[in-house]
Amino acid sequence: MTDEKTTTDPQAMSHVIIYTDGAAEPNPGPGGYGVVLLAGKHRKELSGGFRRTTNNRMELMGVIVGLEALTKPCLVTLYSDSKYVVESVERGSVQKWSKNNWFRTKSEKAKNADLWERFLAIYSKHKVRFKWVKGHAGVPENERCDVLAVAAAQSYDTQPDEGYIREIQASGGTVPTMAASLVHKDAASAAAASNITHKEAGEPCRKCGTPIIKKPTKPKAHKPGQTYYYAWYLSCPGCNTMYMVDEAKRKV
Repeated sequence: MTDEKTTTDPQAMSHVIIYTDGAAEPNPGPGGYGVVLLAGKHRKELSGGFRRTTNNRMELMGVIVGLEALTKPCLVTLYSDSKYVVESVERGSVQKWSKNNWFRTKSEKAKNADLWERFLAIYSKHKVRFKWVKGHAGVPENERCDVLAVAAAQSYDTQPDEGYIREIQASGGTVPTMAASLVHKDAASAAAASNITHKEAGEPCRKCGTPIIKKPTKPKAHKPGQTYYYAWYLSCPGCNTMYMVDEAKRKV
């Protein structure tokens, strides 16, 4: 995404603003990322979800997806609320890990090496300036990214995070099967629902206290293997938090 013709000359490159966020609840658990790209009058939103991943992986994935969406080299101002991502890049830690074959120390491997490799490949094509922004502090686009990330994590079509699976297996750990992951996700959702009894419009949002409202979901084609969809959801007009309700589930 760019708003005009770009070149490798910094003075002629388009300026793009990118906001990113990632979420995993519980951590590790179902996760997602959200991205907002702004270039002149153009705006684009991106998101994606995974069955089992970590918060840091989703924060980094959001940055990667945002940069990969640019079709030509750009001057990028990238806002993230992840100190893990921002400080790892700004302090040069990522470059050091790469040179050391992805070891943080002589005996300790750097986490998320697969994503950091992917990041460096796209990062080198642009001129990127990172800016850390405090999360949940009322920054509109950061809040929007959070909404996108959470919604993606809770969606029915999340994907396996292959890089995370390989990393866990390499460390000698075990990864839940697809069925177990889905059960875990349902259990986590049920546990959250037991503490957050949002079932109808008018109830106060758990984050900001604003009365929530009911909204219909946008019609879209059902995907292979999909067994249900949500006919509507609850949304907070104050902070844009989304709540998926069991009563809104419909069989395909």
